[in-house]
Amino acid sequence: MDNSNKIIPPHLNAQVYRTDTSTNTISHLDYLHIHPDDGVLIGCSELTGRYWNGGATICKSIEEAYKQCNAEKKSISLTTGTADGCFLGNSTKVLLCEDNGTVSIWSFSNGDVWQQWEREAFASEHDNAVLAVDCLESRKEYVTSGADGNVKVWDVNEMLCIQNYIMAHSLAIYSVSVKPKSDKLFATGSQDQYVTLWDKNTDKSVSDLAKNNSNVRCLQWLDENNVIFADEGGVLSLIDIRKTNDIVKLSEFPAAVHRILIHPESRKVAVCCDNKIVSVCDITTDLKANVIYHERHMHNNFVRGLAWDLNNNKTLHSLGWDGEIKTHKIVWN
Repeated sequence: MDNSNKIIPPHLNAQVYRTDTSTNTISHLDYLHIHPDDGVLIGCSELTGRYWNGGATICKSIEEAYKQCNAEKKSISLTTGTADGCFLGNSTKVLLCEDNGTVSIWSFSNGDVWQQWEREAFASEHDNAVLAVDCLESRKEYVTSGADGNVKVWDVNEMLCIQNYIMAHSLAIYSVSVKPKSDKLFATGSQDQYVTLWDKNTDKSVSDLAKNNSNVRCLQWLDENNVIFADEGGVLSLIDIRKTNDIVKLSEFPAAVHRILIHPESRKVAVCCDNKIVSVCDITTDLKANVIYHERHMHNNFVRGLAWDLNNNKTLHSLGWDGEIKTHKIVWN
Protein backbone atom coordinates (compact mmCIF):
# COMPACT_ATOMS: atom_id res chain seq x y z
CA MET A 1 0.00 0.00 0.00
CA ASP A 2 1.31 3.41 -0.98
CA ASN A 3 1.93 5.91 1.76
CA SER A 4 -0.28 8.96 1.52
CA ASN A 5 1.41 12.33 1.72
CA LYS A 6 -1.89 14.20 1.86
CA ILE A 7 -2.12 16.56 4.80
CA ILE A 8 -5.58 16.65 6.38
CA PRO A 9 -6.29 19.94 8.18
CA PRO A 10 -7.32 19.37 11.81
CA HIS A 11 -10.79 20.35 13.05
CA LEU A 12 -12.46 20.58 9.66
CA ASN A 13 -15.68 21.50 11.41
CA ALA A 14 -14.13 24.38 13.39
CA GLN A 15 -15.72 27.09 11.26
CA VAL A 16 -19.16 25.53 11.60
CA TYR A 17 -18.66 25.18 15.35
CA ARG A 18 -17.63 28.83 15.77
CA THR A 19 -20.53 30.20 13.78
CA ASP A 20 -23.21 27.89 15.19
CA THR A 21 -25.75 29.99 17.10
CA SER A 22 -28.41 27.34 17.62
CA THR A 23 -29.51 26.88 21.23
CA ASN A 24 -31.87 23.93 20.91
CA THR A 25 -31.02 21.46 23.65
CA ILE A 26 -32.72 18.48 25.22
CA SER A 27 -34.10 18.96 28.72
CA HIS A 28 -32.91 16.24 31.05
CA LEU A 29 -35.48 16.49 33.85
CA ASP A 30 -33.75 15.99 37.21
CA TYR A 31 -36.16 16.66 40.07
CA LEU A 32 -39.82 17.18 40.88
CA HIS A 33 -41.41 18.84 43.93
CA ILE A 34 -45.11 19.41 44.62
CA HIS A 35 -46.31 22.23 46.89
CA PRO A 36 -49.49 21.82 49.03
CA ASP A 37 -50.97 24.80 47.18
CA ASP A 38 -50.71 22.81 43.93
CA GLY A 39 -47.48 24.39 42.78
CA VAL A 40 -45.12 22.06 40.90
CA LEU A 41 -41.37 22.64 40.56
CA ILE A 42 -39.47 20.86 37.80
CA GLY A 43 -35.70 21.26 37.55
CA CYS A 44 -33.65 20.29 34.53
CA SER A 45 -30.20 20.34 32.99
CA GLU A 46 -29.75 20.92 29.27
CA LEU A 47 -26.58 19.18 28.19
CA THR A 48 -25.01 19.06 24.74
CA GLY A 49 -21.44 19.07 23.48
CA ARG A 50 -21.35 22.86 23.35
CA TYR A 51 -24.06 24.07 25.73
CA TRP A 52 -24.43 23.17 29.40
CA ASN A 53 -27.38 25.10 30.71
CA GLY A 54 -30.40 24.37 32.84
CA GLY A 55 -33.46 25.86 34.41
CA ALA A 56 -36.73 25.31 36.20
CA THR A 57 -40.37 25.25 35.23
CA ILE A 58 -42.97 26.13 37.85
CA CYS A 59 -46.56 25.11 37.15
CA LYS A 60 -49.84 25.59 38.98
CA SER A 61 -50.81 21.91 38.91
CA ILE A 62 -49.49 18.49 37.99
CA GLU A 63 -51.83 18.49 34.99
CA GLU A 64 -50.20 21.67 33.70
CA ALA A 65 -46.78 20.20 34.44
CA TYR A 66 -47.53 17.30 32.08
CA LYS A 67 -47.90 19.79 29.24
CA GLN A 68 -45.11 22.21 30.17
CA CYS A 69 -42.39 19.90 31.51
CA ASN A 70 -40.43 19.75 28.26
CA ALA A 71 -41.29 23.14 26.79
CA GLU A 72 -38.40 25.05 25.26
CA LYS A 73 -39.22 28.16 27.32
CA LYS A 74 -38.57 27.68 31.04
CA SER A 75 -39.98 29.75 33.89
CA ILE A 76 -36.38 30.26 35.01
CA SER A 77 -33.40 29.91 32.68
CA LEU A 78 -29.94 29.25 34.09
CA THR A 79 -26.46 29.23 32.60
CA THR A 80 -25.71 26.09 34.60
CA GLY A 81 -27.45 22.83 35.39
CA THR A 82 -29.46 22.40 38.56
CA ALA A 83 -29.42 19.20 40.63
CA ASP A 84 -32.03 20.15 43.26
CA GLY A 85 -34.33 22.89 44.46
CA CYS A 86 -37.33 23.54 46.68
CA PHE A 87 -40.22 25.89 47.36
CA LEU A 88 -39.61 28.58 49.99
CA GLY A 89 -42.79 28.53 52.04
CA ASN A 90 -45.21 29.27 49.22
CA SER A 91 -45.57 28.41 45.57
CA THR A 92 -44.37 31.83 44.35
CA LYS A 93 -40.81 31.55 45.67
CA VAL A 94 -38.19 28.87 45.00
CA LEU A 95 -34.59 28.10 45.88
CA LEU A 96 -32.40 26.55 43.20
CA CYS A 97 -29.10 24.69 43.58
CA GLU A 98 -26.79 25.44 40.67
CA ASP A 99 -23.83 23.52 39.24
CA ASN A 100 -21.48 26.51 39.57
CA GLY A 101 -21.78 26.55 43.37
CA THR A 102 -24.54 29.17 43.52
CA VAL A 103 -27.65 29.06 45.70
CA SER A 104 -30.28 31.38 44.19
CA ILE A 105 -33.74 32.54 45.26
CA TRP A 106 -36.39 33.36 42.67
CA SER A 107 -39.84 34.88 43.13
CA PHE A 108 -42.94 35.57 41.09
CA SER A 109 -45.35 38.43 41.60
CA ASN A 110 -48.88 38.19 40.23
CA GLY A 111 -48.86 41.96 39.93
CA ASP A 112 -45.84 41.92 37.64
CA VAL A 113 -46.95 43.14 34.22
CA TRP A 114 -44.26 41.00 32.57
CA GLN A 115 -45.33 37.83 34.41
CA GLN A 116 -41.74 36.74 34.91
CA TRP A 117 -39.75 35.03 37.62
CA GLU A 118 -37.01 37.28 38.98
CA ARG A 119 -33.91 36.45 40.96
CA GLU A 120 -34.18 38.05 44.40
CA ALA A 121 -30.85 36.99 45.84
CA PHE A 122 -27.97 34.59 45.35
CA ALA A 123 -24.73 33.49 46.97
CA SER A 124 -21.87 31.61 45.33
CA GLU A 125 -20.16 30.08 48.34
CA HIS A 126 -19.94 26.41 47.40
CA ASP A 127 -16.71 25.57 45.53
CA ASN A 128 -18.43 23.11 43.23
CA ALA A 129 -21.93 22.03 42.22
CA VAL A 130 -24.66 22.33 44.86
CA LEU A 131 -26.22 18.87 44.89
CA ALA A 132 -28.99 18.84 47.52
CA VAL A 133 -31.14 21.07 49.74
CA ASP A 134 -33.60 20.53 52.59
CA CYS A 135 -35.64 22.75 54.91
CA LEU A 136 -34.78 23.28 58.57
CA GLU A 137 -37.29 26.05 59.24
CA SER A 138 -39.78 27.04 56.56
CA ARG A 139 -39.13 30.43 54.95
CA LYS A 140 -36.10 30.95 57.19
CA GLU A 141 -33.37 28.30 57.35
CA TYR A 142 -32.27 25.75 54.75
CA VAL A 143 -29.28 23.41 54.47
CA THR A 144 -27.35 22.60 51.28
CA SER A 145 -24.63 20.10 50.41
CA GLY A 146 -22.24 20.09 47.49
CA ALA A 147 -19.71 18.29 45.34
CA ASP A 148 -17.04 20.24 47.24
CA GLY A 149 -17.73 18.14 50.35
CA ASN A 150 -19.11 21.16 52.21
CA VAL A 151 -22.40 21.62 54.06
CA LYS A 152 -23.91 25.06 54.61
CA VAL A 153 -26.86 26.30 56.66
CA TRP A 154 -28.53 29.39 55.17
CA ASP A 155 -30.66 32.20 56.52
CA VAL A 156 -32.58 32.74 53.28
CA ASN A 157 -34.10 36.04 54.42
CA GLU A 158 -30.64 37.58 54.58
CA MET A 159 -29.09 35.16 52.04
CA LEU A 160 -26.39 34.55 54.61
CA CYS A 161 -24.50 31.35 55.43
CA ILE A 162 -24.89 31.02 59.22
CA GLN A 163 -23.14 27.67 59.63
CA ASN A 164 -20.39 26.43 57.34
CA TYR A 165 -19.02 22.91 57.60
CA ILE A 166 -15.85 22.94 55.51
CA MET A 167 -14.96 19.44 54.31
CA ALA A 168 -17.88 17.91 56.15
CA HIS A 169 -17.09 14.87 54.00
CA SER A 170 -13.96 14.12 52.02
CA LEU A 171 -15.93 13.61 48.78
CA ALA A 172 -19.13 14.88 47.16
CA ILE A 173 -22.27 14.95 49.34
CA TYR A 174 -25.17 13.78 47.22
CA SER A 175 -27.91 13.96 49.82
CA VAL A 176 -29.03 15.90 52.90
CA SER A 177 -32.17 15.23 54.94
CA VAL A 178 -33.60 17.07 57.96
CA LYS A 179 -34.88 14.95 60.86
CA PRO A 180 -38.70 14.96 61.20
CA LYS A 181 -40.07 17.37 63.82
CA SER A 182 -36.65 18.97 64.22
CA ASP A 183 -35.32 22.35 63.18
CA LYS A 184 -31.68 21.63 63.98
CA LEU A 185 -30.74 17.98 63.26
CA PHE A 186 -30.01 16.65 59.78
CA ALA A 187 -28.14 13.79 58.12
CA THR A 188 -25.86 13.69 55.09
CA GLY A 189 -24.75 10.89 52.76
CA SER A 190 -21.54 11.10 50.74
CA GLN A 191 -19.35 9.42 48.19
CA ASP A 192 -16.84 8.88 50.98
CA GLN A 193 -19.25 6.13 52.14
CA TYR A 194 -20.23 7.84 55.40
CA VAL A 195 -23.69 8.71 56.71
CA THR A 196 -23.26 11.53 59.24
CA LEU A 197 -25.55 13.29 61.74
CA TRP A 198 -25.28 17.05 62.27
CA ASP A 199 -26.65 19.69 64.63
CA LYS A 200 -26.78 23.20 63.19
CA ASN A 201 -25.94 24.60 66.67
CA THR A 202 -22.57 22.84 66.83
CA ASP A 203 -19.45 23.36 64.75
CA LYS A 204 -18.70 19.67 64.26
CA SER A 205 -20.69 16.58 63.37
CA VAL A 206 -22.69 14.86 66.10
CA SER A 207 -21.63 11.39 64.97
CA ASP A 208 -20.98 9.15 62.00
CA LEU A 209 -24.08 7.00 61.81
CA ALA A 210 -22.67 4.48 59.35
CA LYS A 211 -19.59 3.57 57.33
CA ASN A 212 -21.01 1.92 54.24
CA ASN A 213 -19.33 -0.49 51.83
CA SER A 214 -20.13 1.70 48.84
CA ASN A 215 -20.67 5.37 47.97
CA VAL A 216 -23.90 6.72 49.48
CA ARG A 217 -26.13 8.27 46.82
CA CYS A 218 -29.29 9.22 48.73
CA LEU A 219 -30.92 9.14 52.15
CA GLN A 220 -34.13 10.10 53.96
CA TRP A 221 -35.56 9.76 57.45
CA LEU A 222 -38.16 7.00 57.76
CA ASP A 223 -39.16 8.35 61.17
CA GLU A 224 -37.53 10.23 64.04
CA ASN A 225 -35.11 7.39 64.81
CA ASN A 226 -34.44 5.59 61.53
CA VAL A 227 -32.57 6.73 58.43
CA ILE A 228 -32.88 4.89 55.12
CA PHE A 229 -29.97 5.27 52.69
CA ALA A 230 -28.99 3.73 49.37
CA ASP A 231 -25.71 3.41 47.52
CA GLU A 232 -23.98 2.89 44.18
CA GLY A 233 -24.08 -0.87 44.70
CA GLY A 234 -27.89 -0.73 44.57
CA VAL A 235 -28.32 -1.63 48.24
CA LEU A 236 -31.11 -0.06 50.31
CA SER A 237 -30.23 0.00 54.02
CA LEU A 238 -31.59 1.27 57.34
CA ILE A 239 -29.76 2.59 60.38
CA ASP A 240 -31.27 3.29 63.82
CA ILE A 241 -29.53 6.37 65.25
CA ARG A 242 -29.93 4.87 68.76
CA LYS A 243 -27.85 1.81 67.87
CA THR A 244 -25.58 2.65 64.99
CA ASN A 245 -23.56 -0.57 65.10
CA ASP A 246 -26.37 -2.48 63.40
CA ILE A 247 -27.00 -1.59 59.74
CA VAL A 248 -30.02 -3.44 58.31
CA LYS A 249 -29.93 -4.37 54.63
CA LEU A 250 -33.48 -3.90 53.35
CA SER A 251 -33.28 -4.68 49.66
CA GLU A 252 -30.98 -4.78 46.65
CA PHE A 253 -31.58 -3.27 43.21
CA PRO A 254 -29.87 -4.04 39.87
CA ALA A 255 -28.31 -0.56 39.50
CA ALA A 256 -27.04 2.32 41.60
CA VAL A 257 -29.93 3.91 43.52
CA HIS A 258 -30.35 7.54 42.50
CA ARG A 259 -33.21 8.75 44.69
CA ILE A 260 -35.51 7.51 47.45
CA LEU A 261 -38.68 9.20 48.70
CA ILE A 262 -40.56 8.29 51.88
CA HIS A 263 -44.35 8.50 51.80
CA PRO A 264 -45.42 11.30 54.19
CA GLU A 265 -48.14 9.21 55.89
CA SER A 266 -46.86 5.63 55.77
CA ARG A 267 -43.75 3.45 55.70
CA LYS A 268 -43.72 3.23 51.89
CA VAL A 269 -40.55 4.26 50.08
CA ALA A 270 -40.32 5.01 46.35
CA VAL A 271 -37.04 4.15 44.64
CA CYS A 272 -35.49 5.03 41.29
CA CYS A 273 -32.09 3.84 40.09
CA ASP A 274 -29.74 4.47 37.20
CA ASN A 275 -32.25 2.77 34.90
CA LYS A 276 -35.86 3.12 33.73
CA ILE A 277 -37.49 1.35 36.68
CA VAL A 278 -39.72 2.85 39.40
CA SER A 279 -40.24 0.73 42.52
CA VAL A 280 -42.15 1.15 45.78
CA CYS A 281 -41.27 -0.83 48.91
CA ASP A 282 -43.23 -1.29 52.11
CA ILE A 283 -40.97 -1.21 55.17
CA THR A 284 -42.51 -3.62 57.69
CA THR A 285 -42.22 -3.29 61.46
CA ASP A 286 -39.73 -6.20 61.48
CA LEU A 287 -37.55 -4.19 59.06
CA LYS A 288 -38.23 -6.05 55.83
CA ALA A 289 -38.71 -4.29 52.49
CA ASN A 290 -41.54 -5.82 50.48
CA VAL A 291 -41.76 -4.59 46.88
CA ILE A 292 -45.41 -3.65 46.26
CA TYR A 293 -44.91 -1.85 42.93
CA HIS A 294 -42.42 -2.33 40.08
CA GLU A 295 -42.72 -0.52 36.74
CA ARG A 296 -40.08 -0.74 34.00
CA HIS A 297 -41.88 0.31 30.81
CA MET A 298 -43.27 3.84 31.33
CA HIS A 299 -40.00 5.75 30.93
CA ASN A 300 -37.59 5.53 28.00
CA ASN A 301 -34.53 6.81 29.86
CA PHE A 302 -33.17 7.11 33.39
CA VAL A 303 -35.72 8.08 36.05
CA ARG A 304 -34.39 11.00 38.12
CA GLY A 305 -37.22 12.60 40.13
CA LEU A 306 -40.04 11.32 42.35
CA ALA A 307 -42.93 13.06 44.11
CA TRP A 308 -45.89 11.67 46.05
CA ASP A 309 -49.22 13.24 45.09
CA LEU A 310 -50.55 15.38 47.95
CA ASN A 311 -54.20 14.97 46.91
CA ASN A 312 -54.11 11.21 46.37
CA ASN A 313 -51.77 9.44 48.78
CA LYS A 314 -51.61 6.30 46.62
CA THR A 315 -50.31 8.13 43.56
CA LEU A 316 -46.65 8.65 42.71
CA HIS A 317 -45.28 10.92 39.98
CA SER A 318 -41.92 10.42 38.31
CA LEU A 319 -39.83 12.16 35.68
CA GLY A 320 -36.55 11.55 33.95
CA TRP A 321 -34.16 12.11 31.12
CA ASP A 322 -36.79 11.16 28.55
CA GLY A 323 -38.38 14.54 29.28
CA GLU A 324 -41.70 13.12 30.47
CA ILE A 325 -43.73 12.96 33.69
CA LYS A 326 -45.48 9.68 34.45
CA THR A 327 -48.13 8.79 37.05
CA HIS A 328 -48.06 5.52 39.02
CA LYS A 329 -51.13 4.21 40.84
CA ILE A 330 -49.94 2.24 43.86
CA VAL A 331 -52.19 -0.34 45.51
CA TRP A 332 -51.94 -1.25 49.18
CA ASN A 333 -54.25 -1.98 52.06
